[in-house]
Amino acid sequence: MSASLAIVACANHESREAIGVCVRCRRRVCSECTTKIDGINHCVGCFAELAKEHAQPARTIHMDGPWGRTIAAAMGFGFAVLLAWGVLELLLPGRG
Repeated sequence: MSASLAIVACANHESREAIGVCVRCRRRVCSECTTKIDGINHCVGCFAELAKEHAQPARTIHMDGPWGRTIAAAMGFGFAVLLAWGVLELLLPGRG
């Protein structure tokens, strides 16, 4: 007696065989439509939602506080040192 095995299609690609099930939405997905995190399948849509949930907002440096003024002063000093070095390189050729 032979058992008939049906190939289950990917939820996004009817012509591709599903290789796993998304842990969140339970949709069957092919190898192109799945992302494994710690061995757990996530479909493309659920992975995008997961990324949004865990995204951190961009950090902004405010230059109006005491740390901002310190950073601005350090950057200005660094620029002045590099400028002075460049001028010395131009004025004193032939070293090295």
